[in-house]
Amino acid sequence: MPIVACAASPSGPSGTAGGHPASSKTGAAGAVMPADAIRWTIGPALVECTGVGPMWCLQYRDARGGAWKRHHGRIEGFEFRPGDEVELSVRFEAVPRPPADAPSGRTVAVRELARHTLTSDTLPSALAGSAWQLDAMPGATLAPAGAGGTPTLRFEAAARVSGGSGVNRFGARIDAGDGWLRVASPMVTRMAGTPEAMALEGEFLGRLQRAGHWRLAGDRLRLLDSAGAELMSMRRAAPAQGAR
Repeated sequence: MPIVACAASPSGPSGTAGGHPASSKTGAAGAVMPADAIRWTIGPALVECTGVGPMWCLQYRDARGGAWKRHHGRIEGFEFRPGDEVELSVRFEAVPRPPADAPSGRTVAVRELARHTLTSDTLPSALAGSAWQLDAMPGATLAPAGAGGTPTLRFEAAARVSGGSGVNRFGARIDAGDGWLRVASPMVTRMAGTPEAMALEGEFLGRLQRAGHWRLAGDRLRLLDSAGAELMSMRRAAPAQGAR
């Protein structure tokens, strides 16, 4: 199914700011927030959801230790980065005379109170020890020319990835959690290949570093960017094959 952009979020019930009574609030380090602002914790990964079509939603908590909820829309003025958990104050603003197919309100970031970049010493069990072979990269030609082969990827238990990028071997630090990942700049050997093979290798490694989310379904692994656009899909390989 195609992924569509999120629409703006509707405002809360009338008479309140998004359903929360207005009151004075204190943010990080005692900073006073506007009376109509509420505090959200934004989760480290987008989740698939449905609005007018398939889309991606932010996750948020509006109470400490509460359940994650889905925000069907963007937060104006907020930069989402996979792997970051953010304390944010937001407010809801009405949109005067919105079109019939548009929401009646929008969500706006008031102040970023704290941002925590998550790290991991081990990988999620669904990834740890698994090996993969590149199956598709939207917009790129996969047939490698000359020396080399199809790029591979192996997730090692101790927060590292390694594999073959078509011509060379690579390894990199990785942080990953439930649905999100972040790959550091890889160390790559210095073998030379044909221009076509080197171009494919550069595209593969570049997309790997841009990956922000992962999704697993059977023998297929999808890596997506920070906005949920698919960067590549891979099929499961035997460990020996993925380690070549």
